[in-house]
Amino acid sequence: MTNSLNDLTEKLRELPGIGPRQARRLAFFLVRKDATWVERFAHTLTSARNDIAQCALCMRLHPRRPGAALCDLCADEARETRTLMIVEKDVDLENIERTGVYTGRYFVLGGTAGPLDKNPEKRIRILQLEALLTQHGASIEELIFALSATTEGEDTLSFVHERIQPHVERAQLKITVLGRGLSTGTELEYVDRDTMQSALRGRN
Repeated sequence: MTNSLNDLTEKLRELPGIGPRQARRLAFFLVRKDATWVERFAHTLTSARNDIAQCALCMRLHPRRPGAALCDLCADEARETRTLMIVEKDVDLENIERTGVYTGRYFVLGGTAGPLDKNPEKRIRILQLEALLTQHGASIEELIFALSATTEGEDTLSFVHERIQPHVERAQLKITVLGRGLSTGTELEYVDRDTMQSALRGRN
């Protein structure tokens, strides 16, 4: 096989949830498409990349707004500011927001990290979270950890909790975790409204 096909396969393997076989199938799918389709796909990808910005506060990706550093959620003065929900991924935030049961603020970690990770700052946005708590901790009363009910989620919770402990003590923040309306192994991006509402009510 050509080096370019191998290079494409390796790039596709970098996508979340894509293993070697899936990457290879996707690579063959893409190279079989006609030139017009590939050009449109490339244009769509480039446009999405150029039209999307990262919120300076919650770190979520959102449609770029000229002259605005914050996403629509963070810029919404009607949202409740006393709670900050910490999630792993943008899709988790989107799904929770879609349920309509939470009206506070968010922070997107960007992934998971455990106690044994040598460079956790490269895996999750712990430095940005610490900066947010330093700047806005006085207005926050409760941090809600909304991480997946998986081993990776539990490891991330332990790591982040330890790192932000000085901020928690200084601002006397309440720390809660979503109630186990979420079964073990649950990814938040697949949680429905009723389950999310139960998990929020049962947080402790």
